[in-house]
Amino acid sequence: MGPAGYQSWFLSARDPGSPAALWIRHTRHRPRQGPESAALWCTVADRSQAGPPVVVKQVFAAFPAGAAAGPRQFRGNAVMGQRTAHWDLTVSSPQPPLQPLRPAVLRRTPLPRTKLEVSAPDGWVTGTLGVDGRVVAVSGWRGTVGHNWGSEHADSWVWLHAEFGTAPGGWLELVLARIRIGRARLPWTAMGALSLDGERIPLGGLGRRPRVDARPGRLTAEIPAPGARVALTVTSSDDDAVAVRYADPSGGARAVRHAPRAGVELTLRRRRGRGAALSSGCAAYEYGTSQPAGGITPQPLPDG
Repeated sequence: MGPAGYQSWFLSARDPGSPAALWIRHTRHRPRQGPESAALWCTVADRSQAGPPVVVKQVFAAFPAGAAAGPRQFRGNAVMGQRTAHWDLTVSSPQPPLQPLRPAVLRRTPLPRTKLEVSAPDGWVTGTLGVDGRVVAVSGWRGTVGHNWGSEHADSWVWLHAEFGTAPGGWLELVLARIRIGRARLPWTAMGALSLDGERIPLGGLGRRPRVDARPGRLTAEIPAPGARVALTVTSSDDDAVAVRYADPSGGARAVRHAPRAGVELTLRRRRGRGAALSSGCAAYEYGTSQPAGGITPQPLPDG
């Protein structure tokens, strides 16, 4: 992270046997003006419980002692008014990390201003999670760990992760982004991978333009891949989503709608070889934007 920037470690996981899902973020924010801060976020969505997803966020001058975030472990506590959350979770993943930026030189260039790595593309999450005194035993939840950093958030973006089937090996990781250069907003760029039957198929990349209709609660897209194309539709309910703000190091913020649980319909078409048609109710869908027409009203959370 440079003189001004941000960094985020996040864990997203879903229980294959129930409608419960979690989204945890450990973030650092270093604005161009003002003091640096750290924040711990915890979101739990569970349709078997009354009410909307619960979000607890606490902002600190620096990460508190005992907090941990990385490819194999997330641990922390947060308090926000009368709300409390604590988590102690381990991640077991046989998958090597995914570097979505293609070509790889983009990890070292000024643009894009956001860099990303999928530290654990697919794994099992185990441990304990508590919100407002209710303890959830997390056992065999399937999820992913991501790491983002940079000097500025994208102008608009979509993040999508889906798990297919009951065993590791079938998953989708996709990022769509529009960046701004001066007053110009560039077209959507896609990056990510689809993993099927042990084969990791790279998606998008510089010069491979996708077709995208992205909205806060719905996505339709066609993504190019070497010798193939992926068509997908994503839907998510407001009952499974939260609306928040991401502070930007340059000032201002991005409005973000995050659904820890969403549905995906996907078709893989190949020029040669077998295609595939997949569906999943175990997906996470995030839409973020700087545009006022985004249709997102963030709930009040501490700044930082």
